[in-house]
Amino acid sequence: MKKRFFTSILLLCLFASCGEDDTTEEQVIEEEQVTEEENPIENTNPEENENEVCKIVNKDGLIIIEAESFDLKGQWKLVEDEKASQGKYITYDGPNSYQNQNLDNEITVKFTIDAAASYRVRWYMRQPDEAEGDKSNDVWIYLSDNVGRAWVNKTSVTLEHYEKFVSRGKGEFTYGGALDLHNPKASSWLTAKFPAAGEYTLKICARSKDFQLDKLVLSSGISDDEAKNQSKTRSEAIECN
Repeated sequence: MKKRFFTSILLLCLFASCGEDDTTEEQVIEEEQVTEEENPIENTNPEENENEVCKIVNKDGLIIIEAESFDLKGQWKLVEDEKASQGKYITYDGPNSYQNQNLDNEITVKFTIDAAASYRVRWYMRQPDEAEGDKSNDVWIYLSDNVGRAWVNKTSVTLEHYEKFVSRGKGEFTYGGALDLHNPKASSWLTAKFPAAGEYTLKICARSKDFQLDKLVLSSGISDDEAKNQSKTRSEAIECN
């Protein structure tokens, strides 16, 4: 009789113990579910940033293009310098290419025009202190879709290929830039006549060793003096969507 009594108690204890363990596991599962619901994992989608498109645009009559916005290749290099806009400029570290363009050293940048208009093209550049006279002071330049224009013999000339673009300056990056044409021989401002709103490409091909470029300035509807004064401390305007 005692044996049956103790056996019954033992079985009862075992059942009770199993019931407590089952309850504990259910509670743990419920607590984990609540925790996950209260603290959901952040849904990050890296493709959203990858798909974002940014463009260089006009602001107050100026399209400013920082040199580091060019798609660099060949023997162009990016250099940090506190005297440069945004603390950076680019320099060409290869041999001179005075007679033709070495496309291995061709760099490009895209920008957006908001309406049909004409723009004057200038830049901020610098020669090394040790450069002699007109050394290290020019590039080959071309605007896509033949929108570039020069003024030759009182006539507007469409620029259909690369032309020499030049100025001088040492110490500080200097505002300037003009065409030095060879056929026919002439000096002219570089302008761009954009027929419609849209995206265009500016191309530069290396010409002079150690040339240094800080930024380009395209201006419309304002004088050259205004463009110079306003662009000195400004950087490019960017729109992203």
